[in-house]
Amino acid sequence: MINKILILLLIHLFGITSVWSINKDSLAKDLDPDPLEFVFKPQLSIGIGMMTFYGDIGSNHNGYHPTVSKLGYDLRLINPLTDYLDLGFYVLFGQVSSNERTVNRNLNFNSNITTGGLTLNYNFKHLLRKDRVINPYVHLGIESIEFLSKTDLRDAEGNYYNYWSDGTIRDIAEDDPNAASAVEIYRDYSYESDIREQNLDGFGKYAERTWGVHIEIGANLHTGKRIKLRVGTSMHFTFSDLIDGVTHQSVDNRAGDSKNDRILYTHFAATYDLTLPKKKDKAEPQEFDPIDIYRQDTLDSDGDLVVDLADYCANTPLDARPVDEFGCPVDVDKDGVPDYRDEQLDTPDTAFAKENGIAYSNEDFQLMYDRYYDSTGLFSDWNEERREWGSDPRDYEAYKKSIREKDTSTQQLFIVLGSDKIRTSANDLYKELSNKNFKVIERGDSVLYVIGGFETVDDMTDEIANLENDSIEVQGVVEVNTESDGELSEDITPVENYQSEDEADNEELVNEAQPTSTIVYRVQVGAFSRRLSLNVFKDLQDVVFVKGDDDLYKYYTGAFSDKSAAAMHKVNTSTSGYNGAFIVAFKDGKRISLADAGFEVNPDFDDSIEEDTVATVNAVNRELINFRVQVGAYMEQIPTDVLDMYLEIGNVYPKRDPSSGLTKYYIGKFQDYDQATNYKLELIEKGIEDCFVVGEFKGNIITAVEAIGLLNN
Repeated sequence: MINKILILLLIHLFGITSVWSINKDSLAKDLDPDPLEFVFKPQLSIGIGMMTFYGDIGSNHNGYHPTVSKLGYDLRLINPLTDYLDLGFYVLFGQVSSNERTVNRNLNFNSNITTGGLTLNYNFKHLLRKDRVINPYVHLGIESIEFLSKTDLRDAEGNYYNYWSDGTIRDIAEDDPNAASAVEIYRDYSYESDIREQNLDGFGKYAERTWGVHIEIGANLHTGKRIKLRVGTSMHFTFSDLIDGVTHQSVDNRAGDSKNDRILYTHFAATYDLTLPKKKDKAEPQEFDPIDIYRQDTLDSDGDLVVDLADYCANTPLDARPVDEFGCPVDVDKDGVPDYRDEQLDTPDTAFAKENGIAYSNEDFQLMYDRYYDSTGLFSDWNEERREWGSDPRDYEAYKKSIREKDTSTQQLFIVLGSDKIRTSANDLYKELSNKNFKVIERGDSVLYVIGGFETVDDMTDEIANLENDSIEVQGVVEVNTESDGELSEDITPVENYQSEDEADNEELVNEAQPTSTIVYRVQVGAFSRRLSLNVFKDLQDVVFVKGDDDLYKYYTGAFSDKSAAAMHKVNTSTSGYNGAFIVAFKDGKRISLADAGFEVNPDFDDSIEEDTVATVNAVNRELINFRVQVGAYMEQIPTDVLDMYLEIGNVYPKRDPSSGLTKYYIGKFQDYDQATNYKLELIEKGIEDCFVVGEFKGNIITAVEAIGLLNN
């Protein structure tokens, strides 16, 4: 039955390969393809199974199941030829064994088998669905077989096996005269005797190797891209009948049939694809032909005679012509500003240019340096809304927009009485404290004492006449930009001709003008031994100061005609941290007592009008004064590495200066100047060399000198 099945499989495989050969020949005639190229795509397979012997001993394994046999192992190297044909190289090694115990003969053998060969494998791939998981196959191969056969004739004690008719094995033959003393023994299945060496049938030293062909059927189970499992069975047809040492030429009852020996191998195996992923061929670089590209695209959207594909500057305006070969406006001096916007076409190579193409001068760099450090507050115009520590500088753009929307500034005229450079007597200045329009304008480190603001020249005619009647010399008239909140800007313009037409025509009327006798109430903040910037008292309204003959600077806030308003302002000033604030009254250019000014004065109150000759003690609340260390100022976003260095040192407080656009960064908060100075030295050792100490009063940044002046008063 097995022989018939194998013959049918051989016929089927031969038919398939013949059809494939015919189809290939016909295709070759029609299409004339290139010769088939062998590509090495190895697959390694390792299997284990059972080897069953079919031969003379055991009557072709009659009466036993095919799997009742010995273990075998196989190793295969498979390489695909086409999608459905593989070429395989394999080795198979194991043992076959058989035992025969009958009335006529008792034979046994065990043989070590080693075989290797070549197979052609057909997998039906072109006939089945591509998405299948199980793939059947048929193998046909030729092989070389080596065998080493032995038989079990003696036990471990060297006693020959004598098979008796009662089924026992004894150490003496059943027909021996001493059979009565025979002892029963048992086989040890050690197969110690070489069959060829026994030469029981006179075959001599025959070769223990032969050729064979085998056919195999089975199926592969695909479990992944590289791994598949295989189950199969193969019949190996040897060209020898001597594997078990028995042939049809054997003597007596040892004789067998004339068929050659066969071996059945049923196995399970795993296959791994060793093929490496195919490397993608690198595309050869193509030569770039710009002329060919230009031919393909001639669109010139901005009309500058440079096609869009080669135009580095799209949408070049008409007034920017001519352009260079890249379509960009010409920049002869290479200062980064195109010629059509360049107001200086010969900017030196070593200079940096502004947006208009004009080179920065030494004065420009000095101005930028002063703005960067700005320790005197010259470029600072802090807004009360921005005075909280930790304010977010990212809101600066929105803040500037709100300032522009609220900007309703006007131009006003002021009469200049004197300045810190043009000295005016203290008496003359004290006289003007009775004038509600008396003001002080700071411009950097300079000070102007003025009276104003007037809308026109005619409005200030009477005031000039009153000053001349009091023998106070008018130094000139200036025009100042006044903000909507009453603050005076630093934009000051001298007025050359400030005499009105009426005044020129009728000087007598001017000379007859007389000052009013209105009482003016002010709140004196304190008398200080050094001049403090008005920025220190930014939270107070209408702050003015006068330097007396005693070299003390007396600061006043507000100017009221109503004593109740003055009293309320004094209370607000005192409760906001100005401990030494008190009301003073002026009339007709002189200071008068509060009683004369209409106040009810307690008997124990010192209502003297004598001016203080010593500085005010504890003029401000000591707890409102602090010192900080400024570590940097940046126009744009602070560099990340600098910010990281600041954060490693301590808490950093940013403050945006609206006037300069700089964001200034401060570290530390100290009650004592010496502590702040020591901390500054520590920061210098850590690499922040440009840091310096500043003061803080009521959340407002002032200079360290001004903070010390407030403390030491």
